[in-house]
Amino acid sequence: VSTQSTGDRANVLARLGDKEQTAGVLEQCITIIEQLDGEDMLVKESELLNELAQVHGNIGNLNYANSLLERSLSIKESLHGSSSLEICDTLSRLAMLRNKKGEPTQAHSQLQRVMRIQERHDVPRHEFGSTLCNMAAVNAALGEHEKSKVLYQSVLATQERQYGQWYPEIATTLSNLAMVHMALGEYEEAKDCLERTQKIRSRVYGRKHPLVASTLTNLASVVFTMGDMKESMRLNEEALEIQKACYPDAHPLVAVTLKNMAMIENSLGNLDKAKSLYERVLQMEEVIYGELHPAVASTLNNLADTVLEQGETAKAAVLFQRAMETNEIVFGKDHPDIARNLNNLGRAFKEMGDYDGAKSKLMLSLQMKEKRYGEDHINLVPTLMNLGDLFNLTKQPQRAKDVLTRGLKICEKRVGMKHPDSAKMLRLLGNSFYLMGDLPTSEKLLNKSLDILEGVYNNDHPYILATRADLGACSRPVGARVF
Repeated sequence: VSTQSTGDRANVLARLGDKEQTAGVLEQCITIIEQLDGEDMLVKESELLNELAQVHGNIGNLNYANSLLERSLSIKESLHGSSSLEICDTLSRLAMLRNKKGEPTQAHSQLQRVMRIQERHDVPRHEFGSTLCNMAAVNAALGEHEKSKVLYQSVLATQERQYGQWYPEIATTLSNLAMVHMALGEYEEAKDCLERTQKIRSRVYGRKHPLVASTLTNLASVVFTMGDMKESMRLNEEALEIQKACYPDAHPLVAVTLKNMAMIENSLGNLDKAKSLYERVLQMEEVIYGELHPAVASTLNNLADTVLEQGETAKAAVLFQRAMETNEIVFGKDHPDIARNLNNLGRAFKEMGDYDGAKSKLMLSLQMKEKRYGEDHINLVPTLMNLGDLFNLTKQPQRAKDVLTRGLKICEKRVGMKHPDSAKMLRLLGNSFYLMGDLPTSEKLLNKSLDILEGVYNNDHPYILATRADLGACSRPVGARVF
């Protein structure tokens, strides 16, 4: 069997989406090449290791993918040296895999090494835009969204100067920039970026292209966050129609769109419809990936959220637990997703009335996040919200005030005071002051929260309705909330 014919077979399988068989064929190629001598064979082995790592990364075998890229990097360093341009591709792949594994600090260090090498070789700035985009993604993972935004904007300006406004890669940069705007609560800016992305991709590829469908799902997510559920559903349905014409029924992107539609149904209060869609997505993803994959864990979390809202707290806790166990197998017990899983379990325990169990899970989640990200990272905010709500529920408003004040300071620093997370913090903080008997301060904070929310969402958005209810019901106890 020649490496050429085996490699061709791997390419066909990859296009068909059969990741497991693609991995097997690439392994065969590598086994053949390892038996051959010569520098050319080592170069080919390194390239195949990169391809195999990408396949295993997509399957969810992140640690194995990491070991493959380390092998590839070692080969390239032995051939070209540790400061050669030839190692940059593999080093960048390794950095982004580390980021995917929840190790953004290590990823940042490796990308800095790539940039030093490129600068040492006088690579023109416009030619390492991909490195800057990778650095922007890692900065976002580190919670440095403003730095991320500046990098994407710099790449975008360079691309527009070099290629004009209809260059396909500009659409990719705009899409990435939109996600950063989303994280910062800049929803109109995110929407503008994605609408421009849509125009470019429709013009370059046609309106029925899969990339157009992906842009529609991203745009639907922004519109959903802004509170326009009807438009979000319309955009998802348009995307799904394109995807069904391009992909088999069980395809990852189809699953993403169906999951978005389930989120809309959940937000509209159509919990049975949402549950049915999530269960459909879960079955689809288990066929695509198997039971042990991050996408499956994510859907389990979504399904648990819906079940929790239906009042089935014990069932929700089981689903949250299963999601955490899946992530522990895939990522290990120190991954950021485990901290998020613990936060979700804490919510479930809180809803079940097991306040000691909730506190234990939430405190462990907070400790893990602090260890991973530091004391003032935006990813601490959901757990601080849930802890603050728990302390309000257990009539410990001073402790709630301390936790929520800390969370509000993080929001102010990281995303600004016009962000919905800041509004949620203000609302909970207002309830803490109410419990302490300080009604003027409570009313002031709740009004401030409402002002922010009304600047972001439609008037019938659940957050706005809940905050108005708090303002109009100062005589009754404040119930638990979900974040």
